[in-house]
Amino acid sequence: MTAFNYKDPDYTAVIRWRAETLEKFAKDPKLLTAAKVHYKHHPWDFITDWGMTFDPRNIEIGRQPAVPFVLWPRQVEYLQWVHARWLAQDRALVEKSRDCGVTCLSAAYAATMFLFWDGYTAGFGSRKEELVDKIGDTKTIFHKIRYFLETLPQHKPIFMPDGWDSKKHCAYMRCINPVNGATITGEAGDNIGRGGRTSIFFVDEAAFVEHQQAVDSALSQNTNCQIDVSTPNGSGNLFYQKRQRLNNTEQLFVFDYRQDPRKDEAWYQRQVATLDAVIVAQEIDRDYEASQEDSFI
Repeated sequence: MTAFNYKDPDYTAVIRWRAETLEKFAKDPKLLTAAKVHYKHHPWDFITDWGMTFDPRNIEIGRQPAVPFVLWPRQVEYLQWVHARWLAQDRALVEKSRDCGVTCLSAAYAATMFLFWDGYTAGFGSRKEELVDKIGDTKTIFHKIRYFLETLPQHKPIFMPDGWDSKKHCAYMRCINPVNGATITGEAGDNIGRGGRTSIFFVDEAAFVEHQQAVDSALSQNTNCQIDVSTPNGSGNLFYQKRQRLNNTEQLFVFDYRQDPRKDEAWYQRQVATLDAVIVAQEIDRDYEASQEDSFI
């Protein structure tokens, strides 16, 4: 397959490969078994081979909103980094520009592990409950998890657990794998980390959580692998302090807009021309001083 054009994507070859591979799996169950073993230890391959993603911004430019989740190189690196942090039982931090897909990636990673690892337990938290789960709201974390699971090959659900019922097993703020006991749970606000124990816990937009120290204290006994993910929100908070402490370590992952193959200098200049300077500095340039009161950009 030729290099994928992320600026002007054509998913024809991807869809053809998926259809042909499903036929091979149907003819050779041993091939499917081997594939599942591979995907268990390489979740990024499962996501790019079978995942779907949804972007309503595609509609106005004449594209389908639901498209195969073809990962960019930096997205693969992010998933590999998360997996390594889980195996190492690290507490880590992701500093990101907006719209790099990190929340979608984290949701897809958790859903993939949920399918293939017995007893795996992933947790997600954010500053507001309606950002974690609100039925029908596409921006929530659990909508992304449900969408990923529900758009896997369904005509013969070879990857889903036997007896799977999305309404029963993936209800509000909780998904349960009825075969292997894996779960994905959600929490919000000051309650982040207070419930149960998890294999990995993602704190989404961690720099915007009101009581970051309290959340950290709760998660210290909840999980061995805490991943704080956020764009900057000034330098007077725990997220900023962690970022400085983790600089130049394996526990820090930086996701910059320049690593998004859909974006270039022309894209950036359009943002500069149309958005407030503080928004560009904080949300795109990852500037910790941009959001400070009385700051000058």
